[in-house]
Amino acid sequence: MGRRDPLAQILKVQDLLLTEGRPVWGAIVQANSELFERGRRNLPAAVIYSPDAAAFDDRPDLLLDIARKLYRLKGIRQRNPELAVFSRMLASETDREMRLEVPHILTGGAVVYCTDIIVARRHLPGRVLNEPVFPLLIAPRRTLMTMMLPGRYWPTPARSAPTNGKQPGYGIG
Repeated sequence: MGRRDPLAQILKVQDLLLTEGRPVWGAIVQANSELFERGRRNLPAAVIYSPDAAAFDDRPDLLLDIARKLYRLKGIRQRNPELAVFSRMLASETDREMRLEVPHILTGGAVVYCTDIIVARRHLPGRVLNEPVFPLLIAPRRTLMTMMLPGRYWPTPARSAPTNGKQPGYGIG
């Protein structure tokens, strides 16, 4: 990751996010495939989240539904210009977006953002990305950047063994 890569900015604001950020649920849209296997490298992922905790705190699985809809756009020509942006971004896999609003046609009117993060393996149970939904930290009035909440602060069900794709109903915040 070069100095000009927007992801490098996350490292500069992680202390701010840790001290002033608030937890929200995030869902993977796409991630570097190496993250799904045991390893050492911290790698990028595209995630979505909503600053409106009331909309998703009790139902983080709804974010996963939106993430799947976004992923299905990848590389497919879209007539809708808002959807076309996501189709191109996800297909490129190297373009970085920080806090790009997801079209309301996919969110049912809820405010949801797509952003890139660095997945720090030390924050993952077993150093593997097993769960498609996990806590993030945001500080929207201070920075566009988002980071994964360190694993030691995750709710107990999120730190336990993989759920084999089934999402437990737990809240954060």
